[in-house]
Amino acid sequence: MTMAIMVVKITYMGQVQDKTVLSAMRSCRFFEDMDEDTLLLIRPTARRIIQPRNTVVFHDGEPCHGFYIVESGAVKLYKESSDAKEHVLHIAMPGDCFGEAALFLGKGYPASAAAVQDSALILLKKDEFLRLLQEHPEVSFRLMASMATWAHRLVNSIESLTLKDASARFADYILSKLSPKAVDGTIVDLGMPKQVLASHLGMTGETLSRLLARFEADGLIAAHGRRVQILSLQDLRDLAEYGATP
Repeated sequence: MTMAIMVVKITYMGQVQDKTVLSAMRSCRFFEDMDEDTLLLIRPTARRIIQPRNTVVFHDGEPCHGFYIVESGAVKLYKESSDAKEHVLHIAMPGDCFGEAALFLGKGYPASAAAVQDSALILLKKDEFLRLLQEHPEVSFRLMASMATWAHRLVNSIESLTLKDASARFADYILSKLSPKAVDGTIVDLGMPKQVLASHLGMTGETLSRLLARFEADGLIAAHGRRVQILSLQDLRDLAEYGATP
């Protein structure tokens, strides 16, 4: 997929940007439990970036210059095979961070990243952030916990791709977007364009379209563009666990 080459706008922080960046940091999984004083120590390492849709944030193998928090929009992390086929590893949504593992790898980013929607990102600069880690070890422990969570998520993703059929993977994805209190009638946003979601689930766009139609015909969901209404939560759970009936 050819990405448009565009200049990204970096916003250096005045008073308004300070509040925006601090809010985005609080939403990030390994900053959310930190006290205000610690967040204020971290804030000077951050820059706010406007990333237009279909622009590359960084390329696979590119030297690490920092890691990112998604303030708004969505960013895909992906690898390309030798025949230029793209496989989406993960979609980073608001509150997610990405690129943090590359801080310590010393070999550049392990995958490419590109915005799938117009996005606002918070970049925490590598050199400044590493200095902060040396001075404040509690931030280091939070970062390690974040990377452990990412590794666990990756194992689950690999397990899903290898052990579950396409119907089960799609049902499992829909369920992952629901809150624990979801009931029949709940409406959920699938969170990304259909083609990106298909790649994320290890299937073609045509297969995903057929699954949407089948789920509707079977009374599991009602589709409204990128939003779906849950009609039979229990049947979706059964499908995610056991797969489609032959």
